[in-house]
Amino acid sequence: MTLWFILALASALANSGVQVVSKITTLTNRYSKITITFFASLTASAVLSAISYFVVGLPVLGERFWLAVIITGVLNAIAFPIMLKAYELGEFSSVYSMILATPAFLLITGFIFLGEIPSLFGILGVLLITIGLWIVSKNKHGHIAVPNFRKGNLLGLLVAFIWSVTVNFDKIAALNADVFFAPAMSWLVMSLGYAIYLLLIHRSLLVKNGGNGIATDSGRHPIFAGILMIIALGVVMGLSNILHNSALIHGFASYTIAIKRTGVLFGVLWGWLFFQEKNIMKKLLGTAVSLAGIMAILNA
Repeated sequence: MTLWFILALASALANSGVQVVSKITTLTNRYSKITITFFASLTASAVLSAISYFVVGLPVLGERFWLAVIITGVLNAIAFPIMLKAYELGEFSSVYSMILATPAFLLITGFIFLGEIPSLFGILGVLLITIGLWIVSKNKHGHIAVPNFRKGNLLGLLVAFIWSVTVNFDKIAALNADVFFAPAMSWLVMSLGYAIYLLLIHRSLLVKNGGNGIATDSGRHPIFAGILMIIALGVVMGLSNILHNSALIHGFASYTIAIKRTGVLFGVLWGWLFFQEKNIMKKLLGTAVSLAGIMAILNA
């Protein structure tokens, strides 16, 4: 339990770092989010493939490996444009709150796909963490007049459910290979999905913010600097995934993702430190509820 918790908490911290680098990359880049995600995913795949081949050696693959990789890669690639659409239609804080339901869904999907049956304390912990993070992310000022508020929230819930399925296949893939090669191949499948989406919708892999077509080097932020930030994001994503998969193979998927989602709490801290975000004190209640959930899981 101790090793699993350390890995899961490290995964949460690393994931919050991914969010920081992702936000910086988005703010300082001329490319659209899905273009950034495509190249970052490709970079993550390349980094993990290199580690697998040159450092730890290629693993012996189990018979369920490729099916698991294809399922998680395809579903994750499908979830991303749905998530973007949810944010486009709804209110950000409300949609994000819906996405935080993934650990709760995992209580069911983890049993279906992995046969995992958490204890009552474990179930309580997962639910407390989910509720606490919902409190942290919820906008207390009430949502503004958003015509498609409900539709955005429903799409957010759909993304949460899809992710609750993919996590199980992340674990199956890692158990049938290792924590390096499995995510490397998953990122590769996802990057292919993003490439297909970009080419079908925009007819280009390089799409500028707010428009279609190939991005050109004609602004305050040179393309070279943007590419470096995308590569940095891909490297951080890859390293974060190593911790994610390591935690998954040592503990229940629902517990792992519940702990990983506490990266939101680190995100609150990073938002205060790096982006001067306000109202940190108002989030203490949600933090306390989430910490109670963590304690429940540790005593499960």
